[in-house]
Amino acid sequence: MKTLLKTLAAVAFFAVAVCAAPVSAQEASDEAVDELVPEAEPAADENPEPSYVEVEPAADEPVDTVSATADVKPKKKVHPYKAFFDKELEALGKDDRFGVTAQLPKRYLSVKWDHSMMTVDSRYNDKHELGPAIAPIAMPGGYLDLGLNGAGAGHVFQASYGILGNFDWYFELPFQSMHVRIDPKFLDSSKQPVKNPNDPNDKTYASRMGIAKLYQFIPQLGRPVPALRYDADWVLADINTGFSWNPWRTKHLSTSLTVRAFLPTGRVASANANLTMATGPEIDVGTGSWGLGFTNGWDLRVFKYKHWVDIVLSSEFSMAYFFEQKRDYPTNFTTEPNRSILQAFNDPNVFAQFPDLRHLKGQYSYTPGFGVSWMGQLSVQLAILGLNFGYGVQHSQEPEIQGDWYFYQMVRSLQLLGQNTIQAIQVGASLSLIPLYLPVEVGFSWRKIVDGYNALAMEDYYNVIVKVFIPMKW
Repeated sequence: MKTLLKTLAAVAFFAVAVCAAPVSAQEASDEAVDELVPEAEPAADENPEPSYVEVEPAADEPVDTVSATADVKPKKKVHPYKAFFDKELEALGKDDRFGVTAQLPKRYLSVKWDHSMMTVDSRYNDKHELGPAIAPIAMPGGYLDLGLNGAGAGHVFQASYGILGNFDWYFELPFQSMHVRIDPKFLDSSKQPVKNPNDPNDKTYASRMGIAKLYQFIPQLGRPVPALRYDADWVLADINTGFSWNPWRTKHLSTSLTVRAFLPTGRVASANANLTMATGPEIDVGTGSWGLGFTNGWDLRVFKYKHWVDIVLSSEFSMAYFFEQKRDYPTNFTTEPNRSILQAFNDPNVFAQFPDLRHLKGQYSYTPGFGVSWMGQLSVQLAILGLNFGYGVQHSQEPEIQGDWYFYQMVRSLQLLGQNTIQAIQVGASLSLIPLYLPVEVGFSWRKIVDGYNALAMEDYYNVIVKVFIPMKW
């Protein structure tokens, strides 16, 4: 609605020019007269019989019978949908709604489908350096690179309703799909794939050695051998709902506040196959916790030229907090770490990375905590076409774990569950289909992560949005 409402004035002018052009001047004149001149009182006889005059034709002339009633051209009827659409456009065009703070008009419903897709095979470490998604594990003779990679997609369905014209309610139903792979390779001391000494052209040698080392070496470190594949489609994430309010709006400046509650409907990965614990390739879908959050938006209109150009700077700051939950300990740590192998690393920290966890059972306390984000963007509206350019930052605290100390040290050593930050740029475009008498808006965007801290680096990040507006006035 936000992009669409910015353009309603331009759209109203454009839509009338494009779609109402076939109406003739005579029809326009007739309609104007009908509105200005009251209907005449009917005669005593509602249906008088027409009278005819017979004219005696000359010998060389054809017979011509003329009706006494006037020959009036009938008016074309306007389709009720078109008439209603034009009326709504005219009314909405008078509202000066713009930017991310715009709310739905009163008694309007919007339904949105938000589809995103991405791939991942790398990660930013705690030094902001881009490397493998999971750091290679040092072992005698080289390193074991687990080769974590995958692709994911999201489907978010959102319904919003305009209650007061500046106060909306919304409900959001998110789903996620993911396909994760572990493709291990064995690396030499310089972290390059090892080569077959008997066949330099053997391209799969490093992969075969990686799988062999995985099954041979990982159990000696006290770790379970993880599954190599994980596929999940249409998994429900955290449902959220809330209200959005635009309390103050002028010609050049506007602000809004959205408050929301998260339901614990997200799916937590199985403890025995959880990527953050290196027990498998499964990833949490949502948090699985109750949560509360808010978003504060601001819009500054920089320039507007009649109904054709509207340039707006926008800012959105969001914060959420997710409460404590209970999670199961992994129970597939069934082997004792080989101390002689651990001592060969000549690193005292390795004992914290590979502790003996055969004793784990029951549950531990897990609190996701706070997450904050900020997004700033420049939006340029050209009649029915919108363009936007944005930059955003997202930060999440390190989750709080209360439970077994050795388990906590192991999880922290993986650096997959600490605090994380990402910075990204985004470009997008949107198109309104109102000139076709369709209350639909279609949008597309592309996002690129440019920096991160302890965070997976998502690539090929695309987003498609289709939004439909439905007036609830019948």
